[in-house]
Order: sequence, then structure tokens, then C-alpha cells
Amino acid sequence: MTDEKAHSDDEFAGISRRGAAFVLIVATLGHPWQALRELLAAVRHLAGRAGRLLLAPAGFIAAIVLTRRQDRPTFEDYLHSRSERDGDPETQR
Repeated sequence: MTDEKAHSDDEFAGISRRGAAFVLIVATLGHPWQALRELLAAVRHLAGRAGRLLLAPAGFIAAIVLTRRQDRPTFEDYLHSRSERDGDPETQR
């Protein structure tokens, strides 16, 4: 049997989370403007995605509301217009 270390949840791609955070901090301090540009790109991407997620239901509701017309005749209107056209005194009230 080999003496293997058990897989820990505190590892990120083979190094500990503390080690990954240290590498990230060193890279950020070494290239601050590029790190800021990448951070702003990530924020812009997340904002665009959140905006699409928020606007999708609003657009769906707007499409439903705009497609409903209030001036459509009802079935009763159809019946009354037919009875008025035929001149049937019994159905006209």
C-alpha cells in the first residue's frame, strides 16, 4: 500500500486554497492594471447577464400585454350583431 494523502476539500487544483490565494495576490500585485482590467471585464459580464435575466420576464410580460387587444368582439357581441342583422325581434332586446 502506498502512503497517499486523502483528498481534502481545502485543495484547489492540487494546491491549498491558501496557496492559490497567495499566487493570486502575487500576480495581482505584479500586474495591477491588467488585474483591474480583468476584474472590470468580469463585473461587466456579470452585469450583462444579470440585466438579461431581469429583462427577460419584463419583455415576456410586455409581449403578453401588447398582444391582448381590448377592442376584440366577444361572443355576445357576435350574437347581438347577428340578431340585429337578421332583424329578429325576438332576439333583439
